[in-house]
Amino acid sequence: MEEGMAAPLEQPTEGVVDDIDIRRSTLQVEQKRIFLNLRENSRGRYLRIAEVTGNNRSTIIIPSSGLIQFRGLLDEYIEYVTTAQMGQQAMMPMGEFGVGAAKKKKRGKKPMGSGENGAEGEGGDGEEERRVFVGNLSWATTWQGLKDHFAGCGEVTRADVFMERSGRSRGCGIVEFANVDQAKAAMASMNNTELDGRLVFVREDRG
Repeated sequence: MEEGMAAPLEQPTEGVVDDIDIRRSTLQVEQKRIFLNLRENSRGRYLRIAEVTGNNRSTIIIPSSGLIQFRGLLDEYIEYVTTAQMGQQAMMPMGEFGVGAAKKKKRGKKPMGSGENGAEGEGGDGEEERRVFVGNLSWATTWQGLKDHFAGCGEVTRADVFMERSGRSRGCGIVEFANVDQAKAAMASMNNTELDGRLVFVREDRG
């Protein structure tokens, strides 16, 4: 064998690592094909998303450390789009979402724990300031589990897990407290805490 043929094996390019495929999925959306590929190399895992339209291809790479944040943003956009598409049947004041939420604006109190979505609560000024948005929920998390998770921050007057019409969780919800200080305490102390096997994120309810 000639000496020149062995040179590439003896002098590997620095920084080149082999990527291992862990999982692949393909999504067809109208005329676009979207390829999702979870991969791993010596630097860690990452999600590779490629969009193909005709002969055009674009790709983004998301490190595994950013996937929870990425899902959180997707939850927010899905929440917005889905709520808008549900139309007048499920329309409600800004910040109110979930199955049957429009009915919760009736006068008087709702018995705690009754119905599908949550604890008792009253309408009134300042509701948005007393509410926090919780994302990255497990599909198995119920309103009661959400309420119990935040009970240490103060008096939880209401807890809702947003649901699809099919009855499946949308992976996010809201928790309402008796006062603004308790809501601020929840945002400060409960972000990135584990609930039903997931690290949830907590922020103000932006409506």
